[in-house]
Amino acid sequence: MTGVLAACATAPTPHSRSYVEGQVAISNAEKMPVSTYGNQELTVARQRLEASRIASENGEAGLAEMLAIESIVSSDLAVAKTKAGVTAATNQQLQNQSNAMQQEMLRNNKVSK
Repeated sequence: MTGVLAACATAPTPHSRSYVEGQVAISNAEKMPVSTYGNQELTVARQRLEASRIASENGEAGLAEMLAIESIVSSDLAVAKTKAGVTAATNQQLQNQSNAMQQEMLRNNKVSK
């Protein structure tokens, strides 16, 4: 019985692999300009991870796992929205430049005639 108690006393932290993956996902998302495109999703990811920590501390492993996974998904969504937003902004900028070049070509064409 003493061996079992000693094993429990040295058990690793209650945070699961998913919890750690959630921390990594949030950290990676924070390295991107998510404030412009995915801020709401990153906020949800942080909230879910904190709720996961609390659930884990309260002995609710299943709930903690689910919340950690939701944190990962929300972080991934923040990253995806950010990438999509950056891509859309870049495309718009290129379209504007293309339109400006076409206008300039038309003006140059009219002047040379």
